[in-house]
Amino acid sequence: AKRKIRELVLLSEEDTELCVWDIYGKTAVVIGRDERENQVDIDLNTSSYASMVEVEHAVMNFSSGNWYIEDLGSKNGIRIKKEGDKRIYQLSSNTPCKVDCGDILYIGFNRLLLRD
Repeated sequence: AKRKIRELVLLSEEDTELCVWDIYGKTAVVIGRDERENQVDIDLNTSSYASMVEVEHAVMNFSSGNWYIEDLGSKNGIRIKKEGDKRIYQLSSNTPCKVDCGDILYIGFNRLLLRD
């Protein structure tokens, strides 16, 4: 059975958990920084590399049983490391990319682990 993504985990340099967000049952989550009026679901404002994160950096959408991440035209972009793959891929802007459990998203130098 396919593992379902339930949480996003902000990892430290030592791979410890700094912050965990529960996304189970959601259909869309915005990753960015809370500033003034805007509200994001995954707030990286207090992360080590907040300066590399746009106010609205990326969006994850749940569709037909899968999660997809999309770069919202950010300056520093998004990279992804697929589970079981050593390479890190740069995502194209404004092109949804399917993500799975065990994948790690790089938002600036912040690492977000997708897990069940």
